[in-house]
Amino acid sequence: MVYESLVVGGLMAFGLFSDKALGDPMFRRPLVMGALVGLLLGDLRQGLIMGAAIEVVFLGTSQIGGSLPSDTMTGSIFGTAFAILTNQDVEIALTLAIPISMLAVAINQACLFVVGLFLDRFNSLVDKGEYKKFATLHWVLCLAQCAVYFLVGFVGILLGTTAIQHLLDIIPQVIMDGLTLTGQILPALGIALLLNMLWDSKIAVFALLGFILNAYLGMPLMGIACIGIVVAVVVGLRDKELVEMSNSNTTSTSTTNGDDFFD
Repeated sequence: MVYESLVVGGLMAFGLFSDKALGDPMFRRPLVMGALVGLLLGDLRQGLIMGAAIEVVFLGTSQIGGSLPSDTMTGSIFGTAFAILTNQDVEIALTLAIPISMLAVAINQACLFVVGLFLDRFNSLVDKGEYKKFATLHWVLCLAQCAVYFLVGFVGILLGTTAIQHLLDIIPQVIMDGLTLTGQILPALGIALLLNMLWDSKIAVFALLGFILNAYLGMPLMGIACIGIVVAVVVGLRDKELVEMSNSNTTSTSTTNGDDFFD
């Protein structure tokens, strides 16, 4: 279990480092982390499936400043790892990922609090023009946060896998069935939350089209997604042309009004 603990701890540290030092190239997302967990734990297929399922749940979740509704990276890594190590299905990965991601927010907030204590020190270094010391302090704090996340991942898998396995073994079957059903509903809930933010009556017909293609024509989701890409490109190009025409008409009107004024 030491290897698995090192893998999870390393991915936790890598995910945080990518956010703090690499400008957040989206390595922290569940889809990427789930795949990496599966690859390093010897089950890439399950990692991809679990990462994709967890990604759907957290599609509309993002950190804005210091506000983090849930730590999707930690939840996806632990949920996928626990499910693979205990030979459970994707529904269990989802069920574990949700509460873990919410609990892990405390770790994120604690790190931000400690970093905030150095704000005056950062300002002092800038005022004195000591930019090398400023950069050094930044990297020290960044690596310290990565070390914290590594320890959380390492200890969590080393000590938690057996406990999770024991917990799953003693849970009654009726409860497991309920957890499985909940895991199947969660992706739909994630899509619904995302649509709630993006919904517009003008695009409702496209959602209806996707439903018809899948429910009545039996088209696979990948095919519907490809059609959606084509529709998005066509609509985007049309909107761009309309904006350019509107700007052209506005410019033409302004020029005409100006000529009338001088005439």
